[in-house]
Amino acid sequence: MATGDILFWCGFGAFLYAYLGYPLLLAAMGAVRGRDLPWGDRRPRVSLVVAAHNESAVIEHKIRNFRALRYPAELVELVVVSDGSTDGTDDIVSRCADPRVRLLRQEPRAGKPSALNLGVRAARGEVLVFSDANSMFAPDALEQLLGPLAAPQVGAVSGVLAYHGGVAGSGEDVYWRYEQVVKRLESRLGALLGANGAIYAIRKELVPHLRPLDVDDFRIAYQALLEGKQVFLNPAARAEEEAAGSVSGELGRKVRIMSRALAMFLSLLGPTLRRGRVQAAWQLISHKLMRESQALFFAAMMLGAGWGALTGSAFGKWALGLQLAGYAVGTLGWLWPQGRRLLPIRFATYVTMIAVASAWAMGRWLAGRNAATWRRTERSVASPRGSEGSGEE
Repeated sequence: MATGDILFWCGFGAFLYAYLGYPLLLAAMGAVRGRDLPWGDRRPRVSLVVAAHNESAVIEHKIRNFRALRYPAELVELVVVSDGSTDGTDDIVSRCADPRVRLLRQEPRAGKPSALNLGVRAARGEVLVFSDANSMFAPDALEQLLGPLAAPQVGAVSGVLAYHGGVAGSGEDVYWRYEQVVKRLESRLGALLGANGAIYAIRKELVPHLRPLDVDDFRIAYQALLEGKQVFLNPAARAEEEAAGSVSGELGRKVRIMSRALAMFLSLLGPTLRRGRVQAAWQLISHKLMRESQALFFAAMMLGAGWGALTGSAFGKWALGLQLAGYAVGTLGWLWPQGRRLLPIRFATYVTMIAVASAWAMGRWLAGRNAATWRRTERSVASPRGSEGSGEE
């Protein structure tokens, strides 16, 4: 086999393992030693913690959503941490007459991880529930999150997020449905890798101090695995949120998250191995590190095919042509939104987006250009329908 062909197959094999081999291995393990979702009726004191920066468009709706939750009023509070907001977010929260709603202000603006650290310190609950300002909970969401936590071996529980509109036409909807399958397979082992930032709960004593560049929903839930606790996904715990309004909006969000996540995942690998959490390390590499660095797989496939084509390999010419055609279709879908109604164009658009996002994120990480503060991805208040997803912001 020619050298170029070998390089192509190495890249393709790594890509195939990350997206197909890893889930198949999870499924096989789950068939042998899968766990059912534990359940109990214990009702602990709960603090819902929300970091907000310039969320005046949605924060009043978030407060109304909190007050409508089906949980004993005397056992739940909402802690809103305003991260240097300048749009009246603070005034809206301050006007709320409900004593269970508390406002903390972080000034100057220091980023979401720092805001969450402040909220965690101030929270009075023994269980903390984290959410975003524009993520609206189903009425029974707290009950669904807290039921599994009645079991002492459970450290954290994630819910699911329904996205509406926006990137659903970019192929993102297909990816999120796939990602939910992977999360369910991990949860079957009691080893969910990372939570959904829109809706998850964890015992307060397990919450780590976040570093400025940490991706909070992954880092907080992962700490429970490091401490030897089980982490589950409960699909019945639901939140709703509007998706990013455009492919470019979702691209920017992915680049910001992926560049920060890559550094965080690498920093966690050593401590995970030192604690003897071999399965968690394998999951961290397979599900996260390989995903964040997948630009290397795309590059290997393109370079290998190009090398093969230049040296006269018929397979190299075929592989190069197929990749170029795929990227061309993906670019067409990016520029022509109506074309994304067709599944092949939608899929090619998404593959092109994640290839660009991964390469861009790796470049930012290598250049040390990550930022601790975050920008809002423009979304509107969620409507009551949509497809499941998982967001990090």
